[in-house]
Amino acid sequence: MSTQPVNPTPAAATGHESMPDYKRTLGFWDLFSISVGIIIGSGVLVFTGRAIAITGRSVCLAYLGACAWVICTAAPTILMCSVIRLLGGGYTQANLFLGEQWGGFYMSIYILAQMGKTLYAQTFALYFCELLQLDAKWEVPVAAVMITFFYILNFFGVDAMAKAQNLMTAVLLLALVWFVIRGLPQVNWSTFFDSDFMPAGLTGLFQASTLLTYSLMGATSLMPYSADAKNPQRDIPLAGAISTLSIAVLFALTGCVTSGVLPIAEVAGQSLGVVAREILSTPEYIFFMVGGALMAAATTLNGVIGSAPKPLVMLSHDGWLPRSLGVLHPKYKTAYKYLFILYIITIAPLFLGVDISSVSDITLLGSYTQTSLFIFFMRKIPDMFPEAWAQSIFHMPRPVFNIVMWICFFGSLSNLLGMFTNSTPAIIAINIVTMGAGIAYSLSMYKAGKVTPTQSYELADGIHDPGFEARKAAAAGK
Repeated sequence: MSTQPVNPTPAAATGHESMPDYKRTLGFWDLFSISVGIIIGSGVLVFTGRAIAITGRSVCLAYLGACAWVICTAAPTILMCSVIRLLGGGYTQANLFLGEQWGGFYMSIYILAQMGKTLYAQTFALYFCELLQLDAKWEVPVAAVMITFFYILNFFGVDAMAKAQNLMTAVLLLALVWFVIRGLPQVNWSTFFDSDFMPAGLTGLFQASTLLTYSLMGATSLMPYSADAKNPQRDIPLAGAISTLSIAVLFALTGCVTSGVLPIAEVAGQSLGVVAREILSTPEYIFFMVGGALMAAATTLNGVIGSAPKPLVMLSHDGWLPRSLGVLHPKYKTAYKYLFILYIITIAPLFLGVDISSVSDITLLGSYTQTSLFIFFMRKIPDMFPEAWAQSIFHMPRPVFNIVMWICFFGSLSNLLGMFTNSTPAIIAINIVTMGAGIAYSLSMYKAGKVTPTQSYELADGIHDPGFEARKAAAAGK
């Protein structure tokens, strides 16, 4: 693939209105740091113990199995990002592969999902108060301070956000690597593969792998940063794939330590803190809790806030939302109006007593439905962008590509069906109503001519685009 920077104004060259003018300063290591910070959330601290309760010391294998599943579901997005620069993140993806008339459908699911950010701040506050032995009444103020801090940080632009992320991610990785280095020599390897290794057989291993996928997801969150990257077609796919594989290996080693130092009965269902107290000195333990638990929540919160406004800016640009809301700050190139709106959405549940975990469960079903649709229609990538696909760093023969995409689709579909069967009738009903409202809004706005979808993607210099207007006409059935 060409390593030249993407043409910053291809829309003007094709006769379309110019796109939002983001700073394009993020390199590979910035993107890698963002991806690692988003992937390493509080899940590894909590789910490792839960997985041990299911599959014992084979939790290390369960993490590798979870990695395979996550890579499978993330592969379509990684392949897409190796072909085009997406200026509107998931909204651009929806325009290209679902059809430009479905922007409202995408928006209905996306906006509801933004309330989930509150969970990361609450997790930070929980560990912070536990570490300092503060009363639970301090959790809301601490969470509010964290939310406020990271929204202000992201107001000052992607450079400020990336520098903070690089620093926090470095501390986070050091804490987890140190946990592994100190713990591996203390593992009782002579009994590691006894009856407590895979006690529930392959069934338990599979169940644990499914659970641990939530600890490894996050690489696809890099997609909205395509607008800020220097060379997104190369750096985003590589950063996403390498970070996921690297963290999976780190988590597998973490699983060896967590399950191999103390008896299984003492660590099953427990957090990593139980083992950390056993293998680390008091100063090391404090560093692990600060650098591991607190930074895990902080890096995830910072990373998701930085990418959140991108789809909303393009929704405004195309007329789905008020255009004035999508204006970028002249100096920092941030969507400051949407950052303020998202700030209110994120912080309000803290003071309203909303059960955010329930809200997150509600939004997952709609999100998984949308992801399955995306994967199904992204099978058209080689046909839509033949020259760009030919130069992709992940280019493969078409039969292989088809097999990969079908595997990814059925994997995503099975996850959707699993989520559906485990959801309550109330959650299913809320999702149906939300998606129905989104569809109705999409069709009414589009038919009324109130939206003007634009070409919110870019190709690398010198690569021919088969034509936005041709795809538009084909989508309309002309």
